[in-house]
Amino acid sequence: MDPSFGEFVGGALRLDRATFDLVEHSPFGLRLALTVLLLAGASETLGQAVVLVLNRVSKLRFALALGLGGLELAVEALVWIATVWLLAGLFGGYRASFAPAVRVLGLAYAPLLFGVLVFLPYIGPVLARLLRVWVLLAAVTGTSVVFGLVPVVAAVAAVTGFLARWLLLLLFGQLGNIANRWLWRTSTGHTVPLRSTDALLPLGRNEPRG
Repeated sequence: MDPSFGEFVGGALRLDRATFDLVEHSPFGLRLALTVLLLAGASETLGQAVVLVLNRVSKLRFALALGLGGLELAVEALVWIATVWLLAGLFGGYRASFAPAVRVLGLAYAPLLFGVLVFLPYIGPVLARLLRVWVLLAAVTGTSVVFGLVPVVAAVAAVTGFLARWLLLLLFGQLGNIANRWLWRTSTGHTVPLRSTDALLPLGRNEPRG
C-alpha cells in the first residue's frame, strides 16, 4: 500500500531514500510528482500575493497567475530532470526510463510547497534561496536512488544538471524574458510590477522627522 500524499511529501522533506524509492515504483508516482510541481509553483506565486495585490489584479487574473506559476515551475523542473537523465549515464549510473526520473526528481521539489513564505519582506529572498538549496539536496538524494549513483556522484550529476539548465536558460534568456513579460501581462494585466517592498515606502515617507 502506497503512503499518502502527505507521507510522500514528508519523506521528501526529510531526504528519506526509502520514500524516493517508493515513488519511483508507485503507479501513482507520476501523478504525485506533477501535483507537487504544480502546487509548489502555485505556492511560490501565492508568496508573491502582495505584489499581485499591489498591482490590483482581478480574482480571475489572480487564479490565472497561480496556474501559470505552477506550469512554469513544472516546465523548469522537466528541463532539469531531462538534463540529469542525460548526464546520469555519463557518470556511470544505469539509464532509468524518463518516467521514473520524473517521479523521483519531481517529488524533490516538495520543499517549494513552502514557497508561499517568500512574501515576507526582507527575509523572503533568503528563504527562497534556502528552499532552492533544500530542493537541490532532495534532488541529490533522488538522483542517487533512481540512477544507482553514490551520493557524491549524484551530487555532481544534480549540480551539473542544474548548471546546464541555467546555461540553457541563459542562452535563451531573451526569449525567456519575453515569455515572462507576457506571462506577467497575461496574469496581472500590468506591464511593470510593483514589488512587495514598495508597500513599505509610504510608511517610511510618513515617519516623523527628528
